[in-house]
Amino acid sequence: MTTLHKHVLALLLFLSIFFLTGCSQTTVSGIWKKSDYTGRPFTSILVVGLTGDLHNRILWENVMADRLRQSGIKTVITTIGVFPGSKMVNEKEIMDYVNENGVEGVLVTRLVDTRKEEVYYPPTGGYYGGPYGYYNRFNHYYSHAYDTIFSPGYTDTLTTVLLETNLYKSDTRELIWSMSSDTFEPRSINQLVDSASKKVLETLKKDQLI
Repeated sequence: MTTLHKHVLALLLFLSIFFLTGCSQTTVSGIWKKSDYTGRPFTSILVVGLTGDLHNRILWENVMADRLRQSGIKTVITTIGVFPGSKMVNEKEIMDYVNENGVEGVLVTRLVDTRKEEVYYPPTGGYYGGPYGYYNRFNHYYSHAYDTIFSPGYTDTLTTVLLETNLYKSDTRELIWSMSSDTFEPRSINQLVDSASKKVLETLKKDQLI
């Protein structure tokens, strides 16, 4: 392998790690839709972020609601907008509100789990040892080692966040649709919310529920 090829290989490895850790990506790990549901797409939805952290709840509900509005949903409400304050809203309060105001669906998202995995990235440059190839003469070995970009191996902790999002029909309280999602390596709560909410919206559209 030429020195140029080694430089290119090292650069590609760096870029792959950069893009892998620089942005989060959400994938659907499970999907379910009520098989006998024949209703029209929902035109009004109450968004619920089921978390004890007020900041995260506000962020999720607002971003998810904005995405739904931008997709053309006529009426989108958040629990933080209807029930301001730090306390969690109970089921009766939610159902009373949606029934009184004719809201068709309740979209609930909750954190299921956070998984962490130790991943080892091997060094670049290689190590061979012994009296073989360019190792057997100083001038061959030194010129090779001098021109080789070496990056030591390292271990990193990668995080995957598991979310669950359910859509309920308000008048019957039936579960109409459910999606499990994995978001790989979110570097912030904002990245997590941005990536996961996009996937929820995309899948709801695909299943013709909005």
